[in-house]
Amino acid sequence: MAHRIQLSFSGHFAELSPDDLTETGVVLSTGPAPDQMAEQSHVEVEDPSYLLHDYTYRMSSVVRAVAPRLWGERPASVLHLGAGALTLPRWIQAQWPGSAAIAQTVVDIEPELVDFILEHVPMEPAPENVVADAAQVLGPEGALAGRSFDVVIVDLFNSADAPASLVSAEFCAQVLRALNPQGLLLMNLGDDAGMDFARGLTSTLLGAAGKPDDALLTAPDAVLCAHEEGNLVFATVPDAGFTDFERQLIWAAGPHPGDVLTGSELTDWTS
Repeated sequence: MAHRIQLSFSGHFAELSPDDLTETGVVLSTGPAPDQMAEQSHVEVEDPSYLLHDYTYRMSSVVRAVAPRLWGERPASVLHLGAGALTLPRWIQAQWPGSAAIAQTVVDIEPELVDFILEHVPMEPAPENVVADAAQVLGPEGALAGRSFDVVIVDLFNSADAPASLVSAEFCAQVLRALNPQGLLLMNLGDDAGMDFARGLTSTLLGAAGKPDDALLTAPDAVLCAHEEGNLVFATVPDAGFTDFERQLIWAAGPHPGDVLTGSELTDWTS
């Protein structure tokens, strides 16, 4: 049975419906009208550790690879800019079961979205829910001003239609400043074939992060080669980077065919 709500900020609709690809999957779709919905998130209700979408799996691989070195076992705090269906907050709970000590905060500009998701697909404990513009929430007057996190996950946009405020050098620097020492930034970049938007945003992120050797980009081969549209994951641990072993773990985790670019390979890709 599908559930639908109209969101007050954008006026768009959000709908939760069963996913016929898996037995207990639920899909969040959004769009300007009920007949113009696009899939945004997937949650496997009975097994939140299962991640259907390529980019969410790649993000989880990065977190798993660096967790032992950066945080001893698990991160203590995670900020999600962009709530979706709470897919990654659920995965973090499933990855470290019983870890109520992991404080998770989600930020979304739509006032009704997180409550709508939790009403129909509960999560216990529920994350802290902050209704705000992600471009402002970490700023001097923002609701999260002065707070810092072990992991910041940015999953806000999926194309060159992204608001300028969310792809600016100022926004990238602001997000990086919200990291604790040994903190990890993950960002989902979506683009059409050609990857002009993703190349430009990756270059901006590298400029803010400072060292290409402390960053990586992982995606399917066809996306990295700009032959197909798709999603890429940018990751950086400023001033700590990734060990060779961690990069090998991230590459081995796949999905394949895919690759992990870092250092000069990454800077070459942006140009």
